[in-house]
Amino acid sequence: MNFIKKYKLLSIFLTLIFIGIIGRLIFGDDSIFWSIWGVLDTSSAVALAVLAFLAYKDIIKEEDEIEIIFSIDGNLRSSGLKLLRKDCTRGEIIGVLGMMQKDTAKRFKMTPYELKNLLDEIKKVQKENKNTIIINMNKDEFEQFVVLKWIY
Repeated sequence: MNFIKKYKLLSIFLTLIFIGIIGRLIFGDDSIFWSIWGVLDTSSAVALAVLAFLAYKDIIKEEDEIEIIFSIDGNLRSSGLKLLRKDCTRGEIIGVLGMMQKDTAKRFKMTPYELKNLLDEIKKVQKENKNTIIINMNKDEFEQFVVLKWIY
């Protein structure tokens, strides 16, 4: 059963090739079958080209750089770090925040409200065309991180 599941698409592809060859041999080049088969062949090639283009666009979009920005009481400050869109997951961002702490023996603090905002930001990056992740916090919470520069 695992073999069938693994090679299902290959089996369908080979079956369609076999039907096309048999149809041409039985009906010949001038038959209505061969004309219909040619139209299906061309339309399938165009549809596959469109699907390949859409998949390519998604792959390119995953390579966008997403900047991590802190909002400290409304003031924006860059972390100096960027992640690829495909790497912008909850675990990856929490890991980056953990590595930015001054005292790595402690776990960074984030209120449930701030965590909800962070998860919303991650969703927007993954589903929309947002190119920054803004992490809201107050000045006391920000003191636990090492950050490179101000941006605004």
